[in-house]
Amino acid sequence: MASRGVALGGPYAFLGELAKQVEAKGFDAAWVAETTQESIIQASVIAQATQRIDVGTNITLAFPRSPTITEMQAWDLNELTGDRFVVGLGSQVKRIIEERFSAEFDRPAKRMAEYVQAMQTVWRMERGEDVTFDGEIYRVLRPGLGGRGRAHDRKLPRVYVAAVGPLMTKAAASHADGLLGHPFTSDRYLTDDVIPRVDAALAEAGRDRSEFRICQGVILCIADDREVAIRDAKQQIAFYGTTPNYQGVFDSYGDGQLTDQLRAVWKDTGQDIDALVAAVPDEAVERYAIAGTPAEVRDRIGAIEDHVDHLVLGGAWYKVRPERMAENLWAILETFGSA
Repeated sequence: MASRGVALGGPYAFLGELAKQVEAKGFDAAWVAETTQESIIQASVIAQATQRIDVGTNITLAFPRSPTITEMQAWDLNELTGDRFVVGLGSQVKRIIEERFSAEFDRPAKRMAEYVQAMQTVWRMERGEDVTFDGEIYRVLRPGLGGRGRAHDRKLPRVYVAAVGPLMTKAAASHADGLLGHPFTSDRYLTDDVIPRVDAALAEAGRDRSEFRICQGVILCIADDREVAIRDAKQQIAFYGTTPNYQGVFDSYGDGQLTDQLRAVWKDTGQDIDALVAAVPDEAVERYAIAGTPAEVRDRIGAIEDHVDHLVLGGAWYKVRPERMAENLWAILETFGSA
């Protein structure tokens, strides 16, 4: 069975306590995102509140940061946690990177591949190795002010890459330690698209599958009233489903037309949430989310979990009330955690 982690977020006053609950409930990892809060600070809070579980970012935005800065943060957090830290890198989308972060987005897969290699080069410098990296986009030609380090026996932090398409998947499998799968997925998309791409890229890079971890998120919505859970899932599917980059997920079950239909509703109704929910058929929830009562979701999670190395349990967030998000998180801890 795959190991399991939980996606966390929310006010810093509660984040450390939530992480303690994740650890106490027997989960293997806690993951933080970078949407409204900075990922490394969140990870630092969780790191100091826990002793056993892995602490990972899902995701840290790569392109607005220098790879050396990200390397330094990951190196330090891995020391702080006793080798429990995983830095998960993501590209985001072009308009967000350019219009919010004033950063470059050209050749994102190539950029990500070099980014990971640049980070790994600096880590090797920290261990005292005489190495450099001179890519087309990123360069690391000298160590820090103190010269090459002396941490010869230090483990390198793990770096995972979030990937959806084939080029980014190849970049992850060629250079990173793992892949972070988008929570908008299906069992067929995993078995027919993602895993074959990973296997092919690993083979081309001469890497063994045992060296690489597939970490997969899910849209997991739980409520005693199953209709509440179903609506949460439909809201999240509607949001992701308007993005053409994710049409391959719909295609896995022959629902490719939903992308254009949801985009039309999004535009014509001014993003009216009730109209978007109505446009998501019930069978889409069965295919692209795990939603229902605690007993129902327990029975269904294996459809995804059986195909991956690590499962990241997280709920819907698009237009979902904070109180409902908190209820869902607690339901995840109670449903899938140990007594």
